[in-house]
Amino acid sequence: MSASERSWSATTAALLNVGRCTAALLLLLPAFAASAASSLALNDSDRADLARIETYLNDLDTMQSRFVQANPDGTHSEGTMYLQRPGKLRFEYDPPDPYLIITHGKWFIYVDKELDEATYLPVDKTPAYFIVKKDIKFGGKLRVASFQNADRVFRIEVEQADEPDSGRVMMIFTDAPLQLRKWQVIDSQGNLTDTTLINPNFDVLLNEDLFEYDGPTPSSGN
Repeated sequence: MSASERSWSATTAALLNVGRCTAALLLLLPAFAASAASSLALNDSDRADLARIETYLNDLDTMQSRFVQANPDGTHSEGTMYLQRPGKLRFEYDPPDPYLIITHGKWFIYVDKELDEATYLPVDKTPAYFIVKKDIKFGGKLRVASFQNADRVFRIEVEQADEPDSGRVMMIFTDAPLQLRKWQVIDSQGNLTDTTLINPNFDVLLNEDLFEYDGPTPSSGN
């Protein structure tokens, strides 16, 4: 699949390859198309919980975790995630999935190692931006589409108000202690991809090389 075909906002389901590749590409897909209500009714307790989650995300420095990804076609993918906030993220999929995802600077880089191809997208046009942006602040440009608190589990669905096509993400946290556990992405056809973190380690020393990609860079026109 070419870069133009993939061009999480310009790619459409009609251009996707069928099979396991769908799982990795879901990070590039537009999320569920229904728009959020212009305002979400929150009580004082909800606002306090959201403030705690906001602080937690902004205080995240580095993280390394195994992950399990449930794909829309019923298959599962596994791999290792590395996060260094702000701006740096790496998803390395285990074989047989030949995919690698890196964010660094302004780029979201999707690599198909089998085809030796890389696709570059502006990171702020993808759902990855929700976790790697420097200052995470709910409300305003980062719209809270829904918020639930049940049995000490928080579910918060967010989208960029000024970039609604960049996608929508449901982040799920456990409380006491507060910790990010998983996230879900729904594509424009209603297909759900569910990613669960396994034994995450925080404040770990990460090699800067993890967030480098030595392939071709996009032209200035991209």
